[in-house]
Amino acid sequence: MSESNVLLKCLTFFIFIIIYKDLSGQSRLDVGERINGPANIRDTINGNILFSLDDGVLIETSPIVNKWVKIGVYIKLAPEQIQAFKLEKNVSLFNEYGKSIGKTINPVEITMIEEEVGYIEAYTHQDNLNMAYNPELALMKLLNSGNYQKKVMEPYMKKFGFTAYKEDNTLKYKQYFIYESTVVDFSPMDRITLLFNQQQLIGFFHTRSIFVKGFKTHALVRGHKLSVLETISNQDVKSLKQKRNAYYNSVD
Repeated sequence: MSESNVLLKCLTFFIFIIIYKDLSGQSRLDVGERINGPANIRDTINGNILFSLDDGVLIETSPIVNKWVKIGVYIKLAPEQIQAFKLEKNVSLFNEYGKSIGKTINPVEITMIEEEVGYIEAYTHQDNLNMAYNPELALMKLLNSGNYQKKVMEPYMKKFGFTAYKEDNTLKYKQYFIYESTVVDFSPMDRITLLFNQQQLIGFFHTRSIFVKGFKTHALVRGHKLSVLETISNQDVKSLKQKRNAYYNSVD
């Protein structure tokens, strides 16, 4: 890895950490997807084992492809690991609070570092994900109940760390969002943004597949989608698509 690439990743990681610290008083350790473990994490699909993670460890994930998923995890680093930009084999892994979360089996390259926090990525099988912490599946289950009131959705929003979205103020709806995973984009935009008209959900922007009866999905730019209630007028849908596409195209 070139020095310029390392510097770019470290800068992006620093910005990413600052963003997360602003999320309604919650940290990365409070919200997100989790491992169904213990789980082996590999260098590639069905490849060599790099490290193992204990049950319940908080992770970042990519979309599942052919039953495999790329994951990322934040770890606390020792000074020699920071200097080497690498973890040696047979060493314990600790989260940012110093709690043991797993161990290395082979040497592991560190993707990004900010102060004493490192970020590493690799692959695991979909069976090693605790799907109770998947925000798309949880949203589908919730909406299939047919109740779209904000008060009904608030426990879900708290569990996954949704916060008010203030970047795109061109829409008339109140927005709450979670970021896309660092695994997908080092400078992530939204993964899911919920749209409320007063206290009623009318739709949501999303990057991953979500299918709910009574909602129609429309393609947007840069891999995003808009799913809205089928009762929403064509004019409102057109306006939502145009404004959000313009917003996504304006973001680096």
